[in-house]
Amino acid sequence: MTETEQTERFPKRDDDGRIVSLVEMMLFVMILLLVGVLMLSAIDGLFWLLGFGEFGQISGWIAGLLAIFVFLDDFRAWKEFRVRWGVAPVALVLSTVAGLGVVSIMPEFWLPLYHGALGVTVFALIYTVLWFTGMRLMGEREI
Repeated sequence: MTETEQTERFPKRDDDGRIVSLVEMMLFVMILLLVGVLMLSAIDGLFWLLGFGEFGQISGWIAGLLAIFVFLDDFRAWKEFRVRWGVAPVALVLSTVAGLGVVSIMPEFWLPLYHGALGVTVFALIYTVLWFTGMRLMGEREI
């Protein structure tokens, strides 16, 4: 590779900073969710070892914080499109309902850490699909 070639970044983005592939966006969000769950489990485990409560009682929804930064970054990349102010809340409401719906039907014996982790995973994947496709469909109409 020569010095003039740019290294490929993951996920690939266009000149405006928008993620160009739904699959890459979903994979990136999943990686960040996994990192979030692992970090949250490590922190919760450390507090458990130090005698501050039981393991797994922390909310797993916190694991979604890293993924939210991806959504915010992509939201900013669509700054010239007013339709983003419509797509984002619709995607937020629908994905939140789906995430909470999945958590509500889960067995009671699961720890809150894993309840929340599954809920935020469902939320993030549905939000990713709705945001990505919604902006491509609605953004093209706004131009």
